[in-house]
Amino acid sequence: MKKIIPLLTILLTVISCTISFPSSSSFDRDVETGVGVAFTQTALAAALPGPSATLTPSDEPQTTPTATQTPPADDPKETLGNPDWSDNLSSDKNWSLDAVNEGIGEDVFSHASGKLIASNTFNFTWLLTYLHFRDAYLEAKFEVETCSKNDQYGLMVRAKDYVDGIAYFYIVTCDGHYNLRRTTASGTVQLLDSPASDAINSGSNQTNTLGIWLDGSTIRLYANNQFLQEVKDASIDADGHFGLFINSAQTPDFTIRMDEIAYWLID
Repeated sequence: MKKIIPLLTILLTVISCTISFPSSSSFDRDVETGVGVAFTQTALAAALPGPSATLTPSDEPQTTPTATQTPPADDPKETLGNPDWSDNLSSDKNWSLDAVNEGIGEDVFSHASGKLIASNTFNFTWLLTYLHFRDAYLEAKFEVETCSKNDQYGLMVRAKDYVDGIAYFYIVTCDGHYNLRRTTASGTVQLLDSPASDAINSGSNQTNTLGIWLDGSTIRLYANNQFLQEVKDASIDADGHFGLFINSAQTPDFTIRMDEIAYWLID
């Protein structure tokens, strides 16, 4: 039976925007279209046309990775204890897909067999939960289907709102590279130079558990319980939403499945 949502509880905030990303050897798409699928704890209705804005790359220098004498532990969970929040995705209660599927999200996001599924073709699309934090360790397990070199997916954190793309993006590609990028009102800046890592399971039909640690200006990236790199950046230092994103840079109908997600708050 179709779920009926009271009219007064429906919040519609779906807007399309265009974000200009700097090119690099591993990420060669200069301009990608971002569609923020926005929702609240209760509901999201269908899409309406909204204003568009082009963000140009900032002139500020790229943030360099921090050279730590003693690298952080490979698995933060060993010292953080039980998560403050977790979702095994047995339902879509935290993602409101019953409402999203009535709008533009029906061609991108779905839920089946205890997994959140994202599938798109040649655009950059994200889905954020109504939950939010500032300082936390966030981890999610992704199953990657057929993919090609530059197809991208990952975690989005400290998002100002659901639609404008202001946030940090922890990006992983099909060929085993990773990156951290930030988008602000000034534009998008690549914080790393797309290094490769053996910790990332590259290629099609692989599973990767991605983690990102945020504590003030300290940002640490993890893959499959292995520490990758630390970056210092204070450009986005406020409480924000989190979620996942997908970008089919090369493969039509590139598909990922998020199997579980959790966060541990950092005092």
